[in-house]
Amino acid sequence: MTTTDITQGHTVASFSEDLSRLRGLVLELGNLVKEQVSKAVLALTNGDTALARTVVEKGHYTHELDLRVSEEILQVLALRQPVATDLRLVLALSKCVHELVAVGSKAKKIAAFAIQLHTDFDREPSKKFLVHVQHMYEWAGSMLERSLYALTTIDSQKAITVVRDDDKLDLSFDSGIRHLVTFMLENPATITRALDMIFMLKSLERVGDHACHIAEQVVFIEQGRDVRYLHPDVLEVNISTKT
Repeated sequence: MTTTDITQGHTVASFSEDLSRLRGLVLELGNLVKEQVSKAVLALTNGDTALARTVVEKGHYTHELDLRVSEEILQVLALRQPVATDLRLVLALSKCVHELVAVGSKAKKIAAFAIQLHTDFDREPSKKFLVHVQHMYEWAGSMLERSLYALTTIDSQKAITVVRDDDKLDLSFDSGIRHLVTFMLENPATITRALDMIFMLKSLERVGDHACHIAEQVVFIEQGRDVRYLHPDVLEVNISTKT
């Protein structure tokens, strides 16, 4: 099912326009937070505190889009009273906005950590740790990008690939944690620095979780099934057996 299928066939053309505008705002928010995460990680790995500050300072754009989308959703619900597929779309987009705003918060947190770490010589991150950050971002960033593509195309098959990769992201997270625990055991003086680094890895792990939640909403839009909490294998069976 394509995005055009979601909004076609309405007797009132302006209703289709409302839904298209709403979906466009959500995707605009998605592209914004995706860019913010990318810049935050780049600032951390390159020690670019100026770039990190721009991420922190531009966090208000996320909030402004959140308010705009929330207003659009309220208007659609109040004035159009959507049902069936249209209602699923509106409800799912509302939940996606919640996930995307959370991703934006993670980007701001990573950027703030980057500023803190790279302006305090005693807390400068090790190159080995930055390798873990980059590796986790490759997974989390890819999952976020693919979840947004699945939302754009309303494609459950693309969405399931995002959910499947969550286990790989978790493995990357566990690897980074083990390295940092060893780091702390070998030198207790580094505990504070290592804890900051753990929070950064956790932020990236959560970005992947939010991407999975968006992917689950894509399945809900297309197939009308609430597939949250399902194991990826079960989720894939649910999609393939949809009639």
